[in-house]
Amino acid sequence: MPYPYGGKQREVMVNLDSGLLQSKGLSPQDVVNAVNKQNVIAPSGTAKIDQFEYDIATNSAPKQSRK
Repeated sequence: MPYPYGGKQREVMVNLDSGLLQSKGLSPQDVVNAVNKQNVIAPSGTAKIDQFEYDIATNSAPKQSRK
């Protein structure tokens, strides 16, 4: 999904170890579902303060994954 204000789309590539997934009882679709569930694009808008209106850009996708 492109950003509401334009720009490049993010692309995420995940390399899966099928043996490790199988040993944990997971499927590749489980990984896809987990990534999609955490990839949230929140809407942006404006903030009106006095006579001024400021554009608010939000991106709730993390810049770096937790380890």
